[in-house]
Amino acid sequence: MSKPSLASYLPGAIVVAAGIAIALGATSYPLGTLLRPGPGFFPLVIASALSLMGLGVLFDTYRAGRPQAAQEPFAWRAVIFTVASVLVFAFTVERIGYIPASVLLIAIAGLAETRRDWPALALVALFMAIFGTLVFIWGLGLPLKAFGAS
Repeated sequence: MSKPSLASYLPGAIVVAAGIAIALGATSYPLGTLLRPGPGFFPLVIASALSLMGLGVLFDTYRAGRPQAAQEPFAWRAVIFTVASVLVFAFTVERIGYIPASVLLIAIAGLAETRRDWPALALVALFMAIFGTLVFIWGLGLPLKAFGAS
């Protein structure tokens, strides 16, 4: 078992750093209580989860004991389609509604995979559209429409 290179720890370290930065930003807002969360509560919870996942990646890299960055080429396709899907969602959610924008998000993100399963992606898109509508529009009362311009 060889020692992992410093570059193999970089992805996990970036995720941990992003989680810490988001958590620090979230603490500048009122946290509220568990029953009445403030505007900083959910970003802090998500940032904490992100940091824990980054620590898991770091631990997995340490446990694997092999440099992964040198063995695998950088996944430009995944980065491009993931970023594109988030941008398309951000620019279309207020114009066409949450459900069509989330379906577009999943479809474009699905293009990041070389071998994709379209029926499974359709189920994920359907679930995310319904779940997101229930949580964000009905539950949290975000000023978005499920279909059509907001």
